[in-house]
Amino acid sequence: MKWTANLMLATLLFAGYASAAVTGSLQTHARAAQPIKVDHMKGIIAHKAKEKPGAWTSTQPDSTDYNPETSIDGWPFTIEKFFAMLYCFMLASTPLLLAILADRRLTRAHMLESVTLIAWLGSVIYLFTNVLKFQAAHWDGFRPLTLVEAVYLLSQIITTVGYGDITPAFPRGQVWVGFNVILALCLYGSIVCEVIGMVQDRLARVLAGQAEAGRSRGQPLKDWYAELSVDLKPLVKSALSFTGVATVGVLFWHYYPGEGKSWLQAVYMSVITLSTVGFGAFTAVTEGGKVFGAFWMLCGVASLGALISVFIETMLHVKFAERRRQADVAGEFADIMRQAGAGEVGDVQTSGKADETMDKAQFLKFGLMLTTKIDPAAFRKIESRFEALVGDDKVRMVRRTKLVEVEGPSL
Repeated sequence: MKWTANLMLATLLFAGYASAAVTGSLQTHARAAQPIKVDHMKGIIAHKAKEKPGAWTSTQPDSTDYNPETSIDGWPFTIEKFFAMLYCFMLASTPLLLAILADRRLTRAHMLESVTLIAWLGSVIYLFTNVLKFQAAHWDGFRPLTLVEAVYLLSQIITTVGYGDITPAFPRGQVWVGFNVILALCLYGSIVCEVIGMVQDRLARVLAGQAEAGRSRGQPLKDWYAELSVDLKPLVKSALSFTGVATVGVLFWHYYPGEGKSWLQAVYMSVITLSTVGFGAFTAVTEGGKVFGAFWMLCGVASLGALISVFIETMLHVKFAERRRQADVAGEFADIMRQAGAGEVGDVQTSGKADETMDKAQFLKFGLMLTTKIDPAAFRKIESRFEALVGDDKVRMVRRTKLVEVEGPSL
């Protein structure tokens, strides 16, 4: 609980810090609502010609070419900036989600990783909006980013979409951003994968519990017919999820005022973006489109990743089912019986020998080999180790003290 409380405090401090930093930076920016100019590249080239090569920032005044945002009377910030701050808070709360989902106490490495992620996010937002100068297809000249533009670029970095419509203007800034791309992928990749793994483990335990509750003692250990069929429901659900996210994108890019993509352009942009190819032929033009794109890219790339993962798993099941239909199932069962120590199937069915029966140890071995596909070599290794520990003892048992001594961890 203490660990979670510390993370909550760090997240809240980051949210306040980022908001204050961005608000302070915007007070120094002249808000000029100008449309994007067709010859913006000429302005960039002419402006860049005056700069010293390799400079960290521009020596010229910052560009005042800003796109308009939607203001509401009585609000201290625009609608786009509100959702941009919400996006930052969502990213900063990822470690908190990890702490909530964790079944066990998290380690110091988790704490260090979480604090590093929050510190990195805060520093990136500050540098993007106050220090580094960027060039873009959306404005003339060089200037720091607004919060909306910063989260739009940040989402491109995290999802690896990389349109290329907003880039650092100077070499040292480009190198700095390049290293931060790697750091972002490492930090968020590690935490997000762990969160997803925890969610999947919880779901698997729930499903396993339901299956175990539905299984009675009179049922066989293995359903031989279940592995011959393939459940397509997960694939259908993943496909519908991705289609839904892509459809939302198509509708937005076509209908949102100022974006105005044609139907085919909107479809092309959605598919290329969510596949992380990101050619950049079509990108967000308005500030509303940028903040929508930040959320949309995260959701869409995640849904496509899930679809690809489920598709691969489904195809593996299909191929496995086809192999099982062609396999000698009866021969495999006879082999498991023999290796479990019950003799040949024919002996069990026709003879009156003692090997018709199985003791508990043999049945446990048989059940594991039947249901988990455990390698028989693993059993042979364990049995060989048992024989070595028993030695010449006629009782055929190993003392617990000996197991602690030879098999236990060194304390």
